[in-house]
Amino acid sequence: MSRINEFVEKTLKKFLIVAGLCLGVVSMVGCSQQGRYIETHDILRLNVVFLDNKSLQDMWKSKTGQPGIQFQPWLRGDLAAVKTVRGFYDFSTETLYCPKWNFEVCGHELHHAALGHFHPNH
Repeated sequence: MSRINEFVEKTLKKFLIVAGLCLGVVSMVGCSQQGRYIETHDILRLNVVFLDNKSLQDMWKSKTGQPGIQFQPWLRGDLAAVKTVRGFYDFSTETLYCPKWNFEVCGHELHHAALGHFHPNH
C-alpha cells in the first residue's frame, strides 16, 4: 500500500505543478490582451541620414542657423545647462538625421516623422 500511496502522492504533486503552470500561462495571456491597440502610420517618403556627432552639429547649423550646442542659463530653476542636438527630423525635406546605432535618438526622431511635432514650444 505504501508504494501505491507514494505513486498517488507523486502524481498529485505533478498534476498540481502542471495545473499551476497552466493557470499562470492563461492568466498572463489574459492580462496581455488588456490595453492592446494598433496604430498605423504610413510614411510615404522618409530619408534617413546617419551622421557622426560633429557632422550632425554642422548639419543642424546649416538647416537652422543655430549652433548645435548652446549654453542655456537658468534652464531648470537655478541650474544652467548645455543643450546639445543629438538628432533631428527636418519636416521640410522629410529627412531624419541621427547617429547610426543610436536607437533611442533615431527612434525618437522616427516618432516625429510619424506623429509630427510634439515638443512643447519654449
